[in-house]
Amino acid sequence: MAKDKKGALKNLGGKKKKAELEAKEKAAALAKSKAKAEQARIARAQEAAKKEAAKAKAKLAAEAKAAKAEADAAKKKLAKLRAKKSAAEAAAKVEKRKAEHKAMKAAEAAKVVKHVWTNEDTYSSLAFEHYGSIKKPYWRLIYEHNKDIIGDNPNSIKTGTEIEIPALPKELKKKK
Repeated sequence: MAKDKKGALKNLGGKKKKAELEAKEKAAALAKSKAKAEQARIARAQEAAKKEAAKAKAKLAAEAKAAKAEADAAKKKLAKLRAKKSAAEAAAKVEKRKAEHKAMKAAEAAKVVKHVWTNEDTYSSLAFEHYGSIKKPYWRLIYEHNKDIIGDNPNSIKTGTEIEIPALPKELKKKK
């Protein structure tokens, strides 16, 4: 019996070791399975992150392309505006030169000639000399222009008085 007890104890100890070994193997297999599952989850997360990064990269590339197209369009529009401005400035310069030329011609036509009255002068002779006509509207133009110097009577002008011969107005240029 002692032998049986000893054998039973031995047998019991072997079963215990076997059970512990099986439990350890089971735990190792479970840990291995969990590790594989974790690796698979990490791999899926990495794959999802790669896909998300690729989407973001494609979106950024599309936005960059759109921004470049917009910038190019803005450059073209700016170039057109500059060209229009330049053309407008050139046209304005031409118009300004024309106006200056016209004003210069008008100023030349409106020049007043100074004359010192002599004993031989008459309003008619001055009108003929400067306007080519002795008619009343022409000599009256000279008198009316100098009325503040001469006074109310055209015959009261004195020798040596400086008067002005004004430019001929348009309405009298046509009557000649």
